[in-house]
Amino acid sequence: MRVGYPCVSRLTGRTTNHETVLRAATPDKLRALTRQNLADLREILRHNLAHGWLLFRIGSSVVPFASHPVNTLDWQAEFRNDLTEIGDFARQHDMRLSFHPGQYTILNSPDPEIVRRAIEEIAYSAAFLDALGMDTASKIVIHLGGIYCDKPAALSRFVETVATLSDSLRRRLVIENDDRCYAPSDVLWVSARTGLPVVFDNLHYAANPGPGHLDDLLARIFATWQPADGVPKVHFSSQTPGGRIGHHADYADPQEFREWMARWSRFGDFDLMLEAKAQRPSPARSSPIIWLSGCPIDQLNSVNHRFD
Repeated sequence: MRVGYPCVSRLTGRTTNHETVLRAATPDKLRALTRQNLADLREILRHNLAHGWLLFRIGSSVVPFASHPVNTLDWQAEFRNDLTEIGDFARQHDMRLSFHPGQYTILNSPDPEIVRRAIEEIAYSAAFLDALGMDTASKIVIHLGGIYCDKPAALSRFVETVATLSDSLRRRLVIENDDRCYAPSDVLWVSARTGLPVVFDNLHYAANPGPGHLDDLLARIFATWQPADGVPKVHFSSQTPGGRIGHHADYADPQEFREWMARWSRFGDFDLMLEAKAQRPSPARSSPIIWLSGCPIDQLNSVNHRFD
């Protein structure tokens, strides 16, 4: 099992999301930010290897405004050596990389312009993974989007849009249940009609379980992953105490973590993305916590350790 985290290494202080505002996005500024993001990505992966973390989500701004017309750089050619070096390192050490484009990457919008921009963002993410030379186990995770007052129509639009995508994009896509609109049963409905694998998120499930028995849902979700997709991926996080239902806590509750690990393990191998952002333990928190900022993978089930 590979374990990892998204975008920012709190222990090293590095991130793959250095960015700027649109009005300041000159070619020189975008070039400098891309160079910095790639340097940080290289160092994050070296740090992760030293701690046994072989799963990493690259920030979508690693090439800032890459899917926007303001970015006129031929970034794949200009940074070819950096991309090749990073990709070689990741493959040599069996690392699995991914993207998770933001909330405005919506394939089921009734607005064709929004859909067009979403496809361009997905195309950029796929091009970046291709430039690294990553195989099709390195994925782009997306949600299904909005309901727009007509859930069946919204689901059908998603399926219809996916059918228009090139094979090079479809092979990268995976879909995830969310905390408000689309439960695992909905995502499985889409998967059956598109062939896209499904990522299961435990916190989103707690907020929006939908119909179906959990073990049956998990068995069906794990079965959506084919050999070319790699082993299934799952997301783990804990609920923020007193926060909105579905809001990610800074810390991972160790007992809940162990319970989900045991449940997922019944369905076969998987890779685990930990979604927790704490930089330091909370002195007000009396119960044991898992602190995500840098501990070796063999201490994963310990408490009061840090990992990144």
